[in-house]
Amino acid sequence: MALIQQLLVAEKQADEIISNAKKNRLTKLKQAREAADDELKDFRAKEEAKFQKEMGVKATTDFNESLKVTTRQEIAMVIMDYDTNKGRCIEFVVGKVLDVATSLSSTQKQALQTSTV
Repeated sequence: MALIQQLLVAEKQADEIISNAKKNRLTKLKQAREAADDELKDFRAKEEAKFQKEMGVKATTDFNESLKVTTRQEIAMVIMDYDTNKGRCIEFVVGKVLDVATSLSSTQKQALQTSTV
């Protein structure tokens, strides 16, 4: 009987150890969850502050003024391209206008002779 009693005591102690281990595990999980939540709150607060700061800067920026500056720069580039290419374009057009063949092809001569034109 003493051995059975000793076995029952050992079983009870094992149950207590397992029970304590489960409680400790749950406690550690709860602590880990709380630590993660705290870290998440800190991260979220920092990111929100960063976002608000960036939005504040963007809200105070005058987009119309930056658009005007960009437009002026692009107009200046177009004028510069025009000035650069104006002479070459005129030479090209005048060259094509003045480079006209003065002779008639045989088909054109035949059409003129038959008075179909």
